[in-house]
Amino acid sequence: MKQASLVQSIILLCASLFGVCTSSLAQYERVNTGALTAGATANYRFAEASELSITVTLLGSVQRPGRYEISRKIDLVNLLALAGGWTENADMSDVRITREKTSNDPMSRFQIRLDLENVSDLSPKYLELQDGDVVFVGQSTPVTIPLMISIVSSAASVAIAVAYFTVVNRP
Repeated sequence: MKQASLVQSIILLCASLFGVCTSSLAQYERVNTGALTAGATANYRFAEASELSITVTLLGSVQRPGRYEISRKIDLVNLLALAGGWTENADMSDVRITREKTSNDPMSRFQIRLDLENVSDLSPKYLELQDGDVVFVGQSTPVTIPLMISIVSSAASVAIAVAYFTVVNRP
């Protein structure tokens, strides 16, 4: 019986450690993603008043996400430069452009996936932007201490739970 209560105590300790690690990780990610706060919108204009412009929304792992009114001459690479570049945890192999199809249905959209790791390998037509495009730059998940603690504590919790049920259900 003492062994079962010891295992229960260990399970409770691991569960509480897992909760602390998970909340610490979530707080770390909120502080370090550079994401806009809920409801915040940033608008930028990079077009002459006399020229035709397009509006593109830039989201994800960039220094200045927001809505950009830009010259039609500006392509994806230049837009990223205007946005201050990408963040240190950006995954440039995971860039997505969501675009409306040319049909009259406004709900008809498709996605273009780009790998900007080797931008010289891409055709310039893939870098052209259109009015209404939504560009998303993905985020790689760096292996950090809070992430490692979370993974280890989760594995420990599972191992202890299995050990507990093995002890309790032993004939």
